[in-house]
Amino acid sequence: MRTNLLILVGVATLASTAVIGQSTTNSIFIDQVGDSSVITITQKGQGNTIGTEQNRVVLQGNSQTITTTQEGNNNSIQGSIVQADNVDMDVTITGDSNELIYDQGDAASVAGSTKTLTVTGDSNNLTFNQGTVASATGATQTIAFTGDTNTYTSTINADDVVNDMTVAGDGNTITMVQDGTAGKNVEMVLTGSTNNVTVNQKSTTNVDTIKINSTSTGSTMVINQCNAGGPC
Repeated sequence: MRTNLLILVGVATLASTAVIGQSTTNSIFIDQVGDSSVITITQKGQGNTIGTEQNRVVLQGNSQTITTTQEGNNNSIQGSIVQADNVDMDVTITGDSNELIYDQGDAASVAGSTKTLTVTGDSNNLTFNQGTVASATGATQTIAFTGDTNTYTSTINADDVVNDMTVAGDGNTITMVQDGTAGKNVEMVLTGSTNNVTVNQKSTTNVDTIKINSTSTGSTMVINQCNAGGPC
């Protein structure tokens, strides 16, 4: 555990040295507790932050591998991964004024989760919650954004979730809620701009799966997949 902490501090120190050499204002604030963690952080541009001095990124768990790359201006990543067993997170953000806020595990166990995020464009806002209240195990979430001013909000409190998302366009708003104990799988390919998509996947007895392939502009889609007679 002490070796992992030294690796983390060394990575942060190297990143800070590169930042100073480039006359940028990047900041890294991370608290790490856990085993076998490998953390790689690369920041280019101005005003990039991983966490804040008051609200640090907290990592806790086993066998975590986290790779984060930010290029552009005014990017911000805030988050906490707490009580997570196997976490492999790869986040690549290219563009200006992007904000990523993730909360994975928090006070509950998250086992075997893998999250890959690629964002290309400006002013995107993405929020993730996974296993904050209930345990989320076996979750795999892959997201790729190409475009500007897209907003994505994801809440996952479920087992065996596979969420694959590809969005190409500008000004899209996507809200994804997955909870319960069923399988739950969402695949989405959205091409177009100013679309509003809401997916509620809250069934606890069904083997859930949703596939969306849409090319549209200015459309509104609401998909509810819930228990019969239950709330959604």
